Amino acid sequence: MFLLLVLFLAMLLFIKGFFKIVLPALILLMILKFLFGGLMLLLSPHFWGTLLVISIIVWLVRASRSRYY
Repeated sequence: MFLLLVLFLAMLLFIKGFFKIVLPALILLMILKFLFGGLMLLLSPHFWGTLLVISIIVWLVRASRSRYY
């Protein structure tokens, strides 16, 4: 019975520590991952090539629909 009580108290301390220490650290790591991923996306030539192709298609469609074409 004493061992069960000790395990229960250890579990409560772990949960309390989880919300004070571990969870904020995980949230910080997630934010850093998103920032690093966004930076890598901006530096990727595939991203810029895709934007270039989409912008050319949009420009051609808008130019072909204008009155002065």
